[in-house]
Amino acid sequence: MKIVWRLLGLVAIVAVGVAIFKLLRQNRQDNVFEMPPAGQSGGGYGSGEKRTISPELLEILADPADKGPVELITDGNGKEWLLNPRNGYRYPVEDGIPIMLIEEGEKNQDPSLVREEATASE
Repeated sequence: MKIVWRLLGLVAIVAVGVAIFKLLRQNRQDNVFEMPPAGQSGGGYGSGEKRTISPELLEILADPADKGPVELITDGNGKEWLLNPRNGYRYPVEDGIPIMLIEEGEKNQDPSLVREEATASE
């Protein structure tokens, strides 16, 4: 009977060891995809680099008001905006994420940024 209890104890210890190993391996795999919070440095994308919109994303983004293309601009303070040159709507880009709500565009509209050739092509 002692042999049975020792075998069960040994099996339990091995099972706990395997479970811990799997949890640690899964945790390492999950951490590969985590990004540090904004403003903190870490490895990769957040290592002191300012996040910006990728060119691939910029190609497919459209103004929610008129469904036309937008341009990425930077103002004098270094803040990035997505600009609709047809109506002067500017949408803020915060930490590489565009805030493309019509209310934001209307609130940040700058009529001096409207380009005549952009309105004439419609």
